[in-house]
Amino acid sequence: MVRIIRGLRQKKRSSKNAFVWLVFWVVIIVLAIVPNEMSIKVAEVLGFASNINAIIFVALGLLFLFVSYLSTSVEKLEQRQTTLVREKALKEKKYEESIKEAKAKIAALEERLSNGKKTTEQ
Repeated sequence: MVRIIRGLRQKKRSSKNAFVWLVFWVVIIVLAIVPNEMSIKVAEVLGFASNINAIIFVALGLLFLFVSYLSTSVEKLEQRQTTLVREKALKEKKYEESIKEAKAKIAALEERLSNGKKTTEQ
């Protein structure tokens, strides 16, 4: 929990992410301190006959939520990366085109200068 709070203060974690993990660890701590009371309450709320089954069901549900969240995050990062690569490629192409135009202008100016020198020498 200290690492999560430190990461939040150093702006390495988002507040949403930190909140989710803090809630997760608080639940784990509560389950460690009073496991029977908590698991019995969860079983009663969810309608399970066994408190162990209820805890396993809730844990699996949370794991699926985390996997879904991570999958969505990875997908967003891939989309951002694709967008950035495309933008960079377009900028490089424009840059190369402007370099070609500048070289063509320089060549034309050099040709004019050399033609101008030849006419003055003749």
